Amino acid sequence: MIISALCEYYSYMKKKGLVISEGYTAIPVNYLVCLSAEGKIDDILSLAEGEGKAVTYPVMIFPERTQKSAIDSNIVEHRPLYLFGLSATNEGFTANDEKAKKSHAAFVKANSEYFRDLTDPLCSAYLKFIENWEPAAETDNPYLIAIRKGYATAKFAFCLSGLVNEQLQEDSQVTEKWERMYSAKSNRDAKTAMCPIYGEELRVAPLHNKIKGVVGGQPSGCILVCFNNPSENSYGKEQSYNSSISERAMREYTEALNYLLSEPKHHTRIDDMTVVHFALSESGDACEEFISEHLFSSFEDSKQTDADDLDAGIKSSVTNLSGGRDAKFDAYDTIDENTKYCIFGLVPNASRLAVRFSYVNTFGHFRRMYEKYADDFMLENMERIPSIWRIRKELISPKSGNDSLPPEYGEQLLRTVLNGTPLPHGIAERLIRRIKTDSDTDKQHFIKMNDTRIGLLKVYLNRTIKNEKEKITMSLNKENSNPAYLCGRLFAVLEKVQQDASGGTLNKTIKDSYFASACATPSLVFPRLMKLANVHLAKLPVNGAVFYQKQMGEIIDGMDEFPKNLSLTEQGNFIVGYYQQNKNLYTKKEVSTEVN
Repeated sequence: MIISALCEYYSYMKKKGLVISEGYTAIPVNYLVCLSAEGKIDDILSLAEGEGKAVTYPVMIFPERTQKSAIDSNIVEHRPLYLFGLSATNEGFTANDEKAKKSHAAFVKANSEYFRDLTDPLCSAYLKFIENWEPAAETDNPYLIAIRKGYATAKFAFCLSGLVNEQLQEDSQVTEKWERMYSAKSNRDAKTAMCPIYGEELRVAPLHNKIKGVVGGQPSGCILVCFNNPSENSYGKEQSYNSSISERAMREYTEALNYLLSEPKHHTRIDDMTVVHFALSESGDACEEFISEHLFSSFEDSKQTDADDLDAGIKSSVTNLSGGRDAKFDAYDTIDENTKYCIFGLVPNASRLAVRFSYVNTFGHFRRMYEKYADDFMLENMERIPSIWRIRKELISPKSGNDSLPPEYGEQLLRTVLNGTPLPHGIAERLIRRIKTDSDTDKQHFIKMNDTRIGLLKVYLNRTIKNEKEKITMSLNKENSNPAYLCGRLFAVLEKVQQDASGGTLNKTIKDSYFASACATPSLVFPRLMKLANVHLAKLPVNGAVFYQKQMGEIIDGMDEFPKNLSLTEQGNFIVGYYQQNKNLYTKKEVSTEVN
């Protein structure tokens, strides 16, 4: 499914002129080596554009690069170890490194044979360079000394002195010979099979090109499709012949995926997973804007902001949600709902890639799933739904300094959004544990409970609870008769009574001492809290005491008794009940003093 979608995206890239012809590779080049007619280095020019972190290098098209990890030279080489046979040291260069010697020897052998019958001036100069360059005699070469700091990772192209716009990889004799060789190589001993992507009898790719840009993957790249063990082979088929994916499909999906991984707007990182996302439509930019903004924006960017600062699409959803209506993203009505959208997560495993999850569906389906998720998440006066990054941050203890979460959490959070599935119990358990154990501070009063934590808990409850009457609403629901929810509400009232009795000067309330135990075993804790409440009520003015007694009575009347133990779901109800009642108590502007 993923490979098929990537091949479709390749066709889209082709229409946009983003595709490199078969048999060629795009390489960002750092330096241009200027040769004399005799093959001597006259100068090495830096091709850097910009400064500091903003520096960029021009991308040039070379004959296809080798995918082998062992020593293997390219035609028109770009790697310094092969070209010069020298390794950089702290003092300068050395020609005694064995890998450098073998790499240079492979380069000389392959390229001297290739350029032997080419007569263009640049090709002749390059051949003389190959034949006359002696690494041991060039350890003090001033042009190489000048670029020693970036030498090891640099990439090089060649030209004749004074003709910087006429480069070797673009020479007509070089490209004509390369295309003849590439075509002959492709047809030699080719095995054919029915390609599962195109449904045609095509040449099977024996090896698949490497994918670069996956977090944690090898710098040289990883392979998505490969078979390396006898147990993975079937019917005597080895390497990638076992997959029957054609060379055409292999070239297209690898080129498309490498392009997506090179474009920041098409991928993000969640823990150890690289998440790639793209649309297969002319309206893809609008789809990507929606998904990046709502799902993948970093937690620094996804903090609560004023509605005036949000784009039109978010404003429409905020307006609907804050008004108590369902989430509808009206600003995106112009996007074709049938636009196919793809999201998948990649993780490296040595030299291979594993697909942790994949989602291929229409934009319309994604939008409906996200609107459902927003409805489940939204709380009163919340300005936007936090991104996966923001949610992830709330699952980590602020004191631990450890930024790691179980690797499956990112995938599970995405599945909850994309497929409308319940939030896994493991995430809910961790969330409730964080709420019970974390503490607020003087500088930050919303560590223990905040809209993001309670909203996620609301998603868990609303997708777990079967009784529609006990579903969690955006704000306080006095009709909810769930005993755990009522216990949470009662705890909030008792805390408010304690604060009012002390004049609001307490640094430590019953929440700091009893919240976790009351959340787990109400029957053991609430009798003691009720006795404390009577002491606090006696300190209040008569009208205030009557007001709180009335609220406590209404809540207690809904219960037969305090529950002995609360399950994970019931603890979630307790926490939400407390949070919503607490907000209601502190946002109400006037306290009724009327006594019935």
